[in-house]
Amino acid sequence: MVALSLPGKPRLEEPLSGRRLDALLADLGLNPCEVIVTRDGRLLPDDAPLDDSDSLQVHAIIHGG
Repeated sequence: MVALSLPGKPRLEEPLSGRRLDALLADLGLNPCEVIVTRDGRLLPDDAPLDDSDSLQVHAIIHGG
């Protein structure tokens, strides 16, 4: 199970082995232009494959003008 830490939401655990990060973000309704995702402190590209042993952190991007 992939463990997900989302800002302002309870921790989620999902069976996602073999899926890509962009598909996970779409399923969660998250815009990849508004968040970054890290695994073990390293930034993941949108096409990164996921493994059930992953622990991911989703960080909201704060921007303004």
